[in-house]
Amino acid sequence: GGCLPVVFGHPTAPRRWLLAPPFRSHLVTVTPLKNCIKYCLNPATTHPVALWRGCSRGCLSVCLSADSGGCKLCPVGWTLHRSKCFLVASKSSSWRESREKCSHQRAQLLVPEDQGELDFLNQVIQKPTRYFWIGLSQPSVGMGWTWLDGSRLDQSRFNLSTPNASGACGALREDRIISETCGSALAWICQKEAVLL
Repeated sequence: GGCLPVVFGHPTAPRRWLLAPPFRSHLVTVTPLKNCIKYCLNPATTHPVALWRGCSRGCLSVCLSADSGGCKLCPVGWTLHRSKCFLVASKSSSWRESREKCSHQRAQLLVPEDQGELDFLNQVIQKPTRYFWIGLSQPSVGMGWTWLDGSRLDQSRFNLSTPNASGACGALREDRIISETCGSALAWICQKEAVLL
């Protein structure tokens, strides 16, 4: 669905506003609007959003998702889809290092809900010929493919290529899940839950 600006005083704006210094790394950038109120995420307060009039990087607005009753926010540089925020890395690392890099951002490697999520990411990724680590691995022969959340891979729900390689990690290429040697240097995709207002 489309996005609607949430402005101060509007019925859909959060009712509790807290004045607090903005955290630069948590600025919310959605669609620049003329004469809009500026918003910054402030995780140190009891409410996830603080109204702040001193944000310097242009006007910021809140995106109101059409598929839910509230506003969903992602950090700067992350992409919102459904209730998740996604970050597509531009650098390359091993699967283990990629998992750690996501963890440092309070996120995890991609654990897609369904094929539709992979199709969306394929549209977002600038270079579809590249490979991206996701949160899928096969720890040892006979263990089966397992997601980072502990669930088993349901092969009927995704487009797969070479899903039976042993001792391998899962990667995304275009809209398909493939197996790769875990030590290979690939880009990666992190995910975290969006902040719901």
